[in-house]
Amino acid sequence: MTNVTEVPAPSNSNSQQYLTDSSQVLLGLLTLSDNCVAHPRTTDDDTGDVIARPALTSLLSALHYRDVATVEHARRVAMLALGMASQIGWEDRELKVLEVAALLHDIGKIGVPDSILFKPSSLSPEEAELMSLHYYIANDVLQAYHVDPEVLEIVSQCHEHYDRVGYDSQRVGSDVHMGARILAVADAYDSLATEQVYRKAKPHDEIMQILMLGAGTQFDGNIICSLSRWVEDGRVPTGMHLNSKGLLPSEVSEREFRGDSENAGALCHIFAYLHLLENLYDGFYLMNSDQRFVVWNRRAEDLLGHRPHHMLNNVWSNKTLGYCNEKGKPLADKKCPLFQALAERKPVTTTLPVRHRSGELVEVEVQTVPLIDSEGILKGVAEIFRNTSRQGGKSQQYRELKEAASRDSLTQTANRGEMERQLEQTLAEATNGQTAETFCVIFIDADHFKSINDDFGHTVGDDVLVELAKLLQNETYSGELVARYGGEEFVVICPATDLDQGYKRAERLRIAVSKLKIADLKGRKLTASLGIAVNEPGDTVTDLLSRADKALYEAKGAGRNTTRAYANKELDIQCQLENAQKEAKEAEAFMYKGTFHAVIASDMLVYKLAGFVDDYQSKILEVTPERVVMRLGNRGVIPGWGNHDGRRPVTIEVVIGKEEVQEPGKTRARAKRVEILVTISPVGWIRKKDVFQHRAAGVFKDLKSYFIADMDLSP
Repeated sequence: MTNVTEVPAPSNSNSQQYLTDSSQVLLGLLTLSDNCVAHPRTTDDDTGDVIARPALTSLLSALHYRDVATVEHARRVAMLALGMASQIGWEDRELKVLEVAALLHDIGKIGVPDSILFKPSSLSPEEAELMSLHYYIANDVLQAYHVDPEVLEIVSQCHEHYDRVGYDSQRVGSDVHMGARILAVADAYDSLATEQVYRKAKPHDEIMQILMLGAGTQFDGNIICSLSRWVEDGRVPTGMHLNSKGLLPSEVSEREFRGDSENAGALCHIFAYLHLLENLYDGFYLMNSDQRFVVWNRRAEDLLGHRPHHMLNNVWSNKTLGYCNEKGKPLADKKCPLFQALAERKPVTTTLPVRHRSGELVEVEVQTVPLIDSEGILKGVAEIFRNTSRQGGKSQQYRELKEAASRDSLTQTANRGEMERQLEQTLAEATNGQTAETFCVIFIDADHFKSINDDFGHTVGDDVLVELAKLLQNETYSGELVARYGGEEFVVICPATDLDQGYKRAERLRIAVSKLKIADLKGRKLTASLGIAVNEPGDTVTDLLSRADKALYEAKGAGRNTTRAYANKELDIQCQLENAQKEAKEAEAFMYKGTFHAVIASDMLVYKLAGFVDDYQSKILEVTPERVVMRLGNRGVIPGWGNHDGRRPVTIEVVIGKEEVQEPGKTRARAKRVEILVTISPVGWIRKKDVFQHRAAGVFKDLKSYFIADMDLSP
C-alpha cells in the first residue's frame, strides 16, 4: 500500500464537525488511539502495564459523565471479582487484569440511547438486542485504546454462556476465559443484589439459588461455589451492593472519575456513533497511517472469519482480507477498494465478493472511508461492511432459536446434533492442523436406568438425568463439551487429551457419579459405565463414536460402574485375540486328547517312541526331553478329510510327565510310573468330525500299545 500522507482538506474542516460527520467521528477514535500509543502502558503506576493510566481515567470519566450508577456497579463488580479470584489463588498481575476488565466491562453503555439505558421497566426483545451491542462497542474502544489483549478477551466473553452452546464462534476447546467466567458471576450477583426500577434487590440466598440454576450452562459452577465460600467466610461487607464508594485495592478517586466534562462529552458522541455502526452494519475495521489494523470489530470476525488477535497491529494486505473479482480470483492490492478511495481522495462504495477464512465467498458492500484531519493529512482508513447475501439481521430471537436448537430441552446440555457438529469440526481441525492434535471422546451411560423409571416413575427419572447432567458440567474442565446423546447416555468431548489422560478423567467422573446423592432415589445409589476413545488417523465421526460405544459396551459387560478405553491399535489387538481364541476353540473341537500311564522308566520312553516312528514312518517335527511332536500319514490330492479316513495326516503331540514311584501292593512290586499326555489334531480341513475322531482313536491305540500302560484315561 502506498503511504499517502498529504490529502486536500475536506470542504468543511471545522474541528467540531466530527460530532456529526461519520468519518470525523472515526477520526476522533483514531486520534485517541494515537494518543495512547504516544503514552504507552507502563509499570510506573497502579494500573501496571495493563492499560495506560490516562486511558483508564478518560474512559471512567466518560462513563461517570454518562451514568454514575453504572460506574458504581462496575466498582462493586470489580470488588466481587477480585474476591472470588483471590479465593481460587489468583495473584498480582492476574488480579490487575481482572480489575481493569471489571471496571471497563460496561464501558460500551456510554453509547446506548437514553430511552433504553434509563428505561424504568424490563426491556423488550428488540431493546435488549440493542442493549447487547454495548459489549461490541466496548471491544471496539478498548482495542483502539491498546488495552492489554487479556482484558479484551475477558470483556468480550463475559456475557457469553459458560458452555457456549449455540454461539456462532463456539468450537470445542475455545473455552471461555477464566476471568470472563468470574466476571459473569460477579456481574450477575451485583445486578440481582441491587435494586432496579422494575424490581427490588434480592437477598443473598435467593441470588445463589438463581445462579446455581445456571451452573454448567450460563455460569461456571466452581466459580459460584467460590463466591459462596467467600461470602460464608464473612469477607463481603454487609450491604455491599448499596455501597457506592470504592472498595478496590487500587481505588480510583472520585475526582478522577469526574474528569474533564468536555472530553467526556466528546467520547460519548464517539460511543453513540459506534452504537449506530454496530446496529446497522455487519462489520468494520480501522487502520492507522502506518497501514496497521487498530480496530477489528466482532462483526467483522463473524463476517470474514478473522479473529481480532490475528489482525490487530498487523499490516494491511489483501492476502489476509481476501477481496475477489466476479470469478472468485483474488484481487491485486492496488485493485482493491482501498486504493480507489485513496486515488479519488474521498469515500467510495463497492460491491464485491470476499473470501471468508473458511474458503467460502461472501458478497459484501464495502464503504472505504479515508480519515483525513483538518490539515489534509491522512490519519488512517475505515472500511465498513454490509453483507448483501444476508437475509435480515441475526436478532436476539434468532440467537435464542439457534441456542434452543442446539440444546437438549431437558438437561440443557448440548443435544446430539450439536455434539456431532462439534465433533466433526474438532476432528477436521485435528486432522487439518500442522500438527495432529489428539482429543478424547467419553461415552457415559447411567447404569440400570430403566429400573429407576420403573420403580420411581419417569418424572423422577427425568430429575435424575438433570442432576447427572449438572454434575458432568460441573466436573468437566473448561473447553470440554457435555452433550446428551440420547436416553440416559451422555458424551463428553475433551480437547487436547490422550487416552491415558482421558481414562483418568473418566474415572474421576465415574467416582463423582457414584457419590451423587439424589433425594428422590431414597438412598439408592446412581452409578455409570464409561467408554473412551481417542481420534486416530483416517477417523470419521462414526468411527470415533463407534469405538467409544464399543468401549462402553465392554464396561457394561464387565459388571457396570467401570471404565473401558479403546484405541485403534488396541482394537486390532483385541480383534486378533478374539480371532485367535475363535480359531483355537474351533480347532479344539477337532482335537483328540488322551492320557495313559506308562509303567516304565522315563529314560526308556524315547526308545519306545523311536520304535513307533520307524514302524509307522512318522516324521519328527520337534523333540525335547519333555515333548515330542510328529506327523503321521500322507496328504491326498485334496487336503480335506472326506468320508473315508484312509491314511489322512495327523499331528501327534506327546507330552512326558514327571516320573512317579508306585508303592508296592499286594500283587506287585515297587515300580516307576510316567504320565503320558497325547494330543492328536488333523492336518487339513474336516467335513465330518466323526471321521477324524475314528482315525485319531486308532492312532492313539496304536501309540499306547508301544508302552506298558497300567491305566487308560483316554476319552
